[in-house]
Amino acid sequence: MKILITGGANGIGKETAKILRERNQVTVIDRDLEALESLEKVEKIHLDITNKERVQEELTGLEIDILINCAGVQKQGSIEDMKIEEFEEHIYHNYIGVINTVQACLPSLRESEGKIVNVSSIAGLSSAPFLSGYCASKHALEGFTDSLRRELKNIDVVLVEPGRVKTGFNEKGRDNVANYEDSNYSDLYEEMLNEEVDGIRPEKAGRKLAFIALNGSKPRYTITREAWIISKLEKIIPARIVDLLFRKFMR
Repeated sequence: MKILITGGANGIGKETAKILRERNQVTVIDRDLEALESLEKVEKIHLDITNKERVQEELTGLEIDILINCAGVQKQGSIEDMKIEEFEEHIYHNYIGVINTVQACLPSLRESEGKIVNVSSIAGLSSAPFLSGYCASKHALEGFTDSLRRELKNIDVVLVEPGRVKTGFNEKGRDNVANYEDSNYSDLYEEMLNEEVDGIRPEKAGRKLAFIALNGSKPRYTITREAWIISKLEKIIPARIVDLLFRKFMR
């Protein structure tokens, strides 16, 4: 199989690439040049997926059986504290970038009758406070993926909703709150910065994502128990009750 992974030099994408490269031809895209150069036994493309022209230039004509979109960013903070540029960063990296890679790869995927795997987040289904930029971008990705799946014939389209994974991604997003001084949420930010971020091991998440990429045919998957539980609760607990639970936690 010829597999293309965006954001494959870090986090879940990296662990997935390390598993898939053993029996497949894997190409990794990442804007982190240092992390990209450290990978072995994969083809590498140093690229920011928000750059539409470069994406078209690099990916058009590339033979692909499976496209796995893992690239993304997260910055936590309240809506009143975050700058509009931070919201735009989420949208461009977590949503627009996926559109760019899908559009560039579709001709090749039609030839191979391949598969697209878009890695969202359980935050794309259930929104949490201080994650508005991230949640909004992942909600957009989920709507896009549903529409894409219903448009395409002979190309599988799969959405994956992980919960927290111990890759440093969530810690980096959480640490962003330290940038907001004199905030109405300063006390809560301090508590957040002192808390340990839970999550499953990245190797386990990578194995699950690799399996889904090769074998998954359902429209949606969760790859952590946390995400699975939230996905079920979201269907049965009224939104106002969820609001109250979050507000109780924030006190």
